[in-house]
Amino acid sequence: MEVTEKEIFEIAINSEIKAKEAYEKLASMTKSDIIRDELLFLANEEEKHRQIIEKIAKKYEAPEGGGKKVKLEVLGEFKVIAEKMSEIIKKPDVNIDEIYEVAMEAELVSEKLYKELSKYAATESAKTLLEMLADMERNHYNILKKQYEYIIRYPDIYKEEFYDQLMKDINFNF
Repeated sequence: MEVTEKEIFEIAINSEIKAKEAYEKLASMTKSDIIRDELLFLANEEEKHRQIIEKIAKKYEAPEGGGKKVKLEVLGEFKVIAEKMSEIIKKPDVNIDEIYEVAMEAELVSEKLYKELSKYAATESAKTLLEMLADMERNHYNILKKQYEYIIRYPDIYKEEFYDQLMKDINFNF
């Protein structure tokens, strides 16, 4: 798929916004303070990514008419996952594991996008920054994967009554 540089930045910014919203929704659904804190950390990271991409976009603003066209193999996949993320956020009764599955997929697709974008970077510093964003997205995937495995292994932790009882039963007197 071919898009202009401006369109790429708009897509990436929107993706970071949707990812932040998804992590905030996940955080509001969990009863685990540890997982909530990790999800809010990821939401904050996505906000930082949005700000970074906006700064890059300003440096490379094209004249009216769109600018240079670039061909990105991953863009179709990226648009699909962005739409899935948007739909998940709007669902009032979404399962937490469903959000995790889409969020993990989104992180992997974002990693691919930033790696592919780095090939078109106009400067070495922009290339490095995009590669760094790709690495960060992989790290986010790893965090989510670990949390997802935790959810699958201990699903009752996310049920309020079980979590509340667990917290009452824990004895920290060593």
